[in-house]
Amino acid sequence: MLAEIVARLKDESSADSETSSKPPSSDTQATRQSRAERRAAARAARKTGRAQGKQPGAPGAHLSRRDPDEVVPHPPTCCGACGADLGDAEVVGEVRRQVIDIPEVRVRVREHVAQRRRCCCGHETTGTFPPEARAPVCWGPEVRALAVYLMDRQHLPLARTAELLGELLDAPVSTGWLCAVQAEAAGKLTPFINELKSQLAGEAVVHADETGTHVKLTKRWVHTLSTRLLTLLVVHPQRGLEALTDIGVLTDYTGTIVHDGWGPYDKLAGATHAQCGVHLIRHLKDVGRTAEFAQWCAEMIEVLLAVKAASESAAADGRGAVAPATAQALRDRYQRVLDDAFALLPTGPKPRLRSAGGWSHAQRKAWNLATRLRTLDDQVLRTLENTAVPLDNNTAERSLRMVKLHDKISGLFRSDSGAKDFATIRSYIQTAGLNGVNRLEVLHQLFTTGPWIPPATRAP
Repeated sequence: MLAEIVARLKDESSADSETSSKPPSSDTQATRQSRAERRAAARAARKTGRAQGKQPGAPGAHLSRRDPDEVVPHPPTCCGACGADLGDAEVVGEVRRQVIDIPEVRVRVREHVAQRRRCCCGHETTGTFPPEARAPVCWGPEVRALAVYLMDRQHLPLARTAELLGELLDAPVSTGWLCAVQAEAAGKLTPFINELKSQLAGEAVVHADETGTHVKLTKRWVHTLSTRLLTLLVVHPQRGLEALTDIGVLTDYTGTIVHDGWGPYDKLAGATHAQCGVHLIRHLKDVGRTAEFAQWCAEMIEVLLAVKAASESAAADGRGAVAPATAQALRDRYQRVLDDAFALLPTGPKPRLRSAGGWSHAQRKAWNLATRLRTLDDQVLRTLENTAVPLDNNTAERSLRMVKLHDKISGLFRSDSGAKDFATIRSYIQTAGLNGVNRLEVLHQLFTTGPWIPPATRAP
């Protein structure tokens, strides 16, 4: 029993981001160095003799010319040869250069005057102020939009956002006001969130994932439901089915959910499911660290990559599924590798308890993974029958990446309401960015005419 505990602890301590769900930031310097050396060797092996940098004949990248707001002539004053005055000389040519810059940031104060007028009947009526004039003195929608952009897109901490705005506006900005603006923005996004959930519920394929964060010292979970053009982020105290039910999008969903195999997703019986192949490849690399299982794990990784290539090739040709003969050959190869895996394991059922003996820690891991691959083979190979379903769950993982970045830069959330406001605003600006819409512009629109709504008609 002690040997089993030691083996398990050694295995856990040696795991890294390539063999587990640990983030790359947790890798040791030795692991990073080893990985860099392997990648350098791989690059050297496929080196084609091409020099680094721009290749001859390739189009260059540069700033494009724009319609100028101002044209400043620079005539020569005297001849470069004889020194004669050129004030009245003929212009025979021009050379133009554009300098693209932003104007000096200066606060513009607009004072609104609501006049009170007396009618001939004697009644006095006062004019109405526009929505942005909410107090005797207040910041306008441009400042509010910029504040939210800095906090929720660029992840500046409250104190640094207040400092930056204070220097730009030449007036103090409090962190309390910033929190209030963030809450205001999230409150205005209710129509957007309702429409976003409605559109996600009608999508044929939705990517789902979750990651942990903290509100003070309390663990919270950030859930995402994403597509290529839509992103929903929701903060919830729970990770499992209760959270998915409260979010509501997947309750009656009948499309395909791409996920990492987390058990509660499988309880959504009305949907079709697809497993993330990248997660499976990490598990295969982990199990493959044991010499006796290295071969079948390497072969299964090759099968999964072949499945991915076949699906992407079929999708590029405009086909909704991989050709039947090709798909069947890949399924047969998949099952043969699993047969090899089970042949390396002890016969009979796996002991239910770790302390029961008869199985090593490495054998238990290999059995768990091989059983998962066989039991859920339809989910793993879903992309063969539907090329709109990728083998990876990168869409959802990219949606969550900024949450982890926010934790690193801005620190932990101070309240549940602040965490939920952040998730709501991130849903808005991430979806706008995916649709090619300027994020600052949609934030300005939020504080003036109302939230931007993603178009209902999208490319598949």
